[in-house]
Formats: sequence, structure tokens, C-alpha cells
Amino acid sequence: MSNLKIDQPVVFLPGTLCDERIFNPCWQYLDIPMRAFVPLQWAQDLEQMKMLSNDRLAYFEQKVHLVGFSMGGYIAALTALTNPERVKSLTLIGSTCSQLSELDKKSRQQTLRLIKNKQNIAMTEKHLAQFFHQSNQQNVDLKSLVKQMEQDLGAGVLMAQYEATADRVNLISKLAKAKFVVNLLAGEHDKLVSKDAFDNMVAMLPNAKSHVIKNAGHMSPIEQPQVLATWLAENINK
Repeated sequence: MSNLKIDQPVVFLPGTLCDERIFNPCWQYLDIPMRAFVPLQWAQDLEQMKMLSNDRLAYFEQKVHLVGFSMGGYIAALTALTNPERVKSLTLIGSTCSQLSELDKKSRQQTLRLIKNKQNIAMTEKHLAQFFHQSNQQNVDLKSLVKQMEQDLGAGVLMAQYEATADRVNLISKLAKAKFVVNLLAGEHDKLVSKDAFDNMVAMLPNAKSHVIKNAGHMSPIEQPQVLATWLAENINK
């Protein structure tokens, strides 16, 4: 099968403790001559995340399509709202662009305390399982990929990313007024972005195009890479 072509610039942003490997399976189905990736794992704080994102926008003279996964969706939304004249569309995958819940904040604070006390924070099998759809719970390759990214990037990157995005503000009302196209994608059984949260976002962004990816949890870019690639090629390549 020949790859699906997107002939406009697309900039991808990864989630927490993710690098290019989160998009590699999807990219294998796509031919994107003007493609860039924002290495958020290099950033020490939110300002550096913004700087890296703006740098990738500057790669291209024409407007770009931003595609952000999870945490990367939030950074992509910030980037789009700061540079609306440079953005043609914003696609959020498994990302609500809202504030963290109090439960999430407490959980992150606990993790940060463990890191600072040099305690082991390696992902448990139970923690890993929550990222995937039931049909992928026994997929050793997918789980190994997530574990490998966690090990390679390490606790320092996790701490920087948690601290950088701890005080995030709700961007949905601003996105509702944006002139660029907004696309909302979520896995069918995403335990990090609940159905209620996703439906609420869809309701608050009536002009956005939304799509639920079947047989996927939070890690839809690696769970259903061909489905995601096809959707991107058919919906942002306009």
C-alpha cells in the first residue's frame, strides 16, 4: 500500500515521557514532506516548551497543522493561540486542554516528592495497563515501547514536564473563538480523557470536528496508527 500523502506542513508534539516513537507507527503510513517534531523532552520548563514549538513553526513559510498528543496537545493549543496567524489547524489527540483536577494535582505532587527523594517511580504493570484499550492489554510490543520511552527519558524529564504543566489554565473558551480549525480525537476507552470530558469539550467547541478512535485507549497513536494516519490525511490535508 502506498503511503497517504499530506502536502502541507505538519508539526507533531508528544505526550508526557514520549518522544518521536509515539508517532513513528503513524508516520509509517504517511508521506509528509514538510514534517516537524517538537522535542518537548528537551525542555526544562514551560517557556522552553513554547520556545521549541515556536522554533518548529518557523521551519515553514506557510501555515502549519499542529498535531498534539496528550500533554503535547495542551502545548500545541498554547502555541496555536499565541501564533494564530501561523496555524491552519490544531488537532488534539487524547487531550482536553483544561485545568488539572485536584486529584491529578495531588497525584503529580506525590510523584514529584518521590523523584526528589530519589525513590523508584518505575511504571507498574497496573499503571501501564490504564493507558491501553482492553484489546491491547496483552500486546507486549506496545507496552514495551511505552516502558522503553519511560526508561530512556527518565525521572528528570518527568519532573520537568510535570512542573512545567502543573498550573495549566483552561484553554477551551479561547479555542472556541479561534479562527483556525480545531479537531478533537480520543480513544474509545481513554481512561485519562473520560467520555464526559471529551463530550464536554465537543459541546464547548461546536465548530470543531470530532472523532472517536475505536479499539484504542489513551495511546491511540500506537494502538491504531493506520486509523490515525488515514484520519489525518483525509481531514487536515485540505
